[in-house]
Amino acid sequence: MSLCHNEALSVPSLDRILAAIHSHPRWSWAGLIAYAAAVTFPHEDVQWLATKIGGLITHRRLYAISAGITLVEAVALTWVLARRLHGQPGGRMIAGYWLLTIALIAGTWGVFTANNVELVHYPQYFPEGMALAAMTLSPAESMAWVVLFGCLDEGYQYAVLSSGRAVPFDFNDVYMDLLGGAAGMLVAMAFLQRGACDASTRNWTPVLRRPGVMVILSIAALGVLLWRLGLMLPFEDKSTPRYWFALSRFRPQAFWILVHANGPKYFHTLSPLEGPILILATIAAYMMLDRQIALAPPATVRLPKPRASSRPAASRTPGPPSISPHRRNP
Repeated sequence: MSLCHNEALSVPSLDRILAAIHSHPRWSWAGLIAYAAAVTFPHEDVQWLATKIGGLITHRRLYAISAGITLVEAVALTWVLARRLHGQPGGRMIAGYWLLTIALIAGTWGVFTANNVELVHYPQYFPEGMALAAMTLSPAESMAWVVLFGCLDEGYQYAVLSSGRAVPFDFNDVYMDLLGGAAGMLVAMAFLQRGACDASTRNWTPVLRRPGVMVILSIAALGVLLWRLGLMLPFEDKSTPRYWFALSRFRPQAFWILVHANGPKYFHTLSPLEGPILILATIAAYMMLDRQIALAPPATVRLPKPRASSRPAASRTPGPPSISPHRRNP
């Protein structure tokens, strides 16, 4: 396997950040968890702020501004990727998945989005996707962890902020989180070193054994088991008090619904069956990246320069440079 580092569009600061994230996994995980908490717990404050801004400039203008910002971000990132991937190994495949991601985001806006303020999910989970790609060097595992963080986010809203209200566990939002993370992951892949996978890693087994993928599959299997035991219900049923919890306290009466409190658009809310299937199918579609492209951190790590010795040059023993600057020559 030969790796290539792209110099077509060099962003040294981003290269160093990605390399540092990979080199310090404990601090990186701590920072990622702190970031996830920072964008999850103030949800009510953010919602209040969006409502306040909508009242000042009208919601119609707020929705237009949100859409405009998202389009500018998409165009700018597409330009960066086009410059970065031009003529590089795996570039066409990453570019193809980038176009797929943009298409999925557009389809999600048309089908699963109630208002344009919800477009904030994409930039919110974009940094998580980038960081996870540098930490795991696996597209599929990065997306699996993004789904876990997205589910924790929506679970907090469902169980705490919306407790007792007739609302679903919002798989629509989790899917937006997933696509935002996928976009960040693809941009990170453009700045990581890339090479072709060898024959031994082109099967599904190594990908399925990645920790993040195993966690998501285990949660899905546990959900099926709880459902079969009657301990979890897709929709709340007050006539059956034996179950522990339900994934939805709202049962839509039609495919397209309009909730005026959520926004002016008709949209489809993913059911407790549709949501997991769509999420797992999307992760499976991106697994092909793991099977075709091998990743490594950016080649930005340099050995420290050895300290100058006070001994005369003639007395120094010739030989290869020492790895440690503090090691003395014999």
